Amino acid sequence: MNAVDTIQNWLVNQIATQLKIAPETIKVTEPLTRYGLDSIDSVTIVGDMEDWLDAELPSTLLWDYPTIEKAAQYLVDEVGVSPEETATPQPAAATSKPKAEAPAGKGWGGLWNKISGS
Repeated sequence: MNAVDTIQNWLVNQIATQLKIAPETIKVTEPLTRYGLDSIDSVTIVGDMEDWLDAELPSTLLWDYPTIEKAAQYLVDEVGVSPEETATPQPAAATSKPKAEAPAGKGWGGLWNKISGS
């Protein structure tokens, strides 16, 4: 499986989990707003993706690239995500363990640190 496919699979599973819909109903070429993805869900998924890929991503990623196909292609072509970095395409909700402390500057931990002044 190449990096684009791996990212697409991760996004399908993550969006399905976030929106509580069946993954098989999500088409990678359809606009994400079609499934009811709102800005809060979008930012949450991008934050989880930052943690998964260990990369800083624009919080507007899923608005700037409104389909799974376009977002995955952007991540590979512009951000340079490689298949090694995407070896485990599992939704964060299914694989994450509670963290003692979020890494500074990345994902939600970085946002909270900026807001709270920590």
